[in-house]
Amino acid sequence: MRVVQHYDLIIVGGGISGLSLAHYAAALGRNVLVVEKTDRVGGAIHSHRFEGGSRDFWLELGAHTCYNSYAAFLGIVEDLGLIGRLRRREKVPFRLLVGNDIKSIPSQINFVEFLLSAPRFFFLKKDGKTVESYYSRIVGRRNYDAVFRHLFNAVPSQRSNDFPADILFKRRQRRKDVMRSFTFEDGLQCVTDAIAAQPGIDVRKADEVVEIVAGNDGFVVATAGGARLRAGYIALATPAETSARLLCAVHERLALELQTVAAARVETLGVAVPKSSVALDPFAGIVPTGDGFYSVVSRDTVPHQDFRGFAFHFRPGQFEFEAKRRRVSEFLGMSPEGPDRMTTKDNVVPAFTVGHERKVEAIDALLSNRNILLVGNYFRGVSIEDCVLRSKREFERIKAGIVAGAE
Repeated sequence: MRVVQHYDLIIVGGGISGLSLAHYAAALGRNVLVVEKTDRVGGAIHSHRFEGGSRDFWLELGAHTCYNSYAAFLGIVEDLGLIGRLRRREKVPFRLLVGNDIKSIPSQINFVEFLLSAPRFFFLKKDGKTVESYYSRIVGRRNYDAVFRHLFNAVPSQRSNDFPADILFKRRQRRKDVMRSFTFEDGLQCVTDAIAAQPGIDVRKADEVVEIVAGNDGFVVATAGGARLRAGYIALATPAETSARLLCAVHERLALELQTVAAARVETLGVAVPKSSVALDPFAGIVPTGDGFYSVVSRDTVPHQDFRGFAFHFRPGQFEFEAKRRRVSEFLGMSPEGPDRMTTKDNVVPAFTVGHERKVEAIDALLSNRNILLVGNYFRGVSIEDCVLRSKREFERIKAGIVAGAE
């Protein structure tokens, strides 16, 4: 194997974290390579297009929505010239699935308990509290157990009781010139595709990094496809477990710290069906209070003339594909054979616990004065904006060095 090219920065992982980092580096004229093990970029941003007559119909299989509080993400959107392609999401309701019945969320809330508990919002602090310990006091224990814990679980598609209360929801300043919640005419993936197509960014898809070795002037990266690539800086935009494995030979202490970051898997089954085949009223999402999936998110927020789409986020490891298909068919009121347009996707998300910020501090301390960058959804939160902010911060940390080194 031979070194085929030298880059200023090699990024392992082509999700929004890796691509936003590539965007910042390329904007300063740096030569960037993104290595992505799958045949597409975007990671958890995945606007899937179905084969056949529904080719113009897309369905989000991961991230579903952006907000006007995503200032860093919107900055990239403006850089790419995509701000004119924003599309407002239609206002359709979120519901609860209680047994076999679809109910409104307010109908399941005990408002006497809620009104007695809500004043605590003004003096209870989130710091050091779990989602359960904080919100059960804000909404009341009965309301939390019956309603709110299921809604909270649906956000990260995992049991969220032990999440730090200050990570799950954040207040950010909103841009009044942008609609409150939005997607894009072609789905969210148009942003990651546009980043990958920028000058100065090379993308190597369907190839996996298997080894990173430190050299005198940076790093040598070996891929499963037989390439050996050199860069002055290396960035890991992969799940913490993968980053730990790749960094063992480069920074053992950092690898050991990354191994303490827990993660969960989200199993998504997406379906597209003709409008006439489903009698359900339009909805944004439905959250069950007891079922094999955390939520079903609908594309009714961006209506299509012929099709409706639904992404079911299943609990991991509980069902084989056929069992998932049967549950989807039952839910949609279709024949046991179910929809003929189906696709699956698995995503890895962090499983935060109280004290996670100390892990981040330890990781950042080990990165100090290093040519290694770590980005991803396991630092300050799982939203698109959290990922972009981490990438922006990491690039700012090494910007002076990477610019000087390339001159």
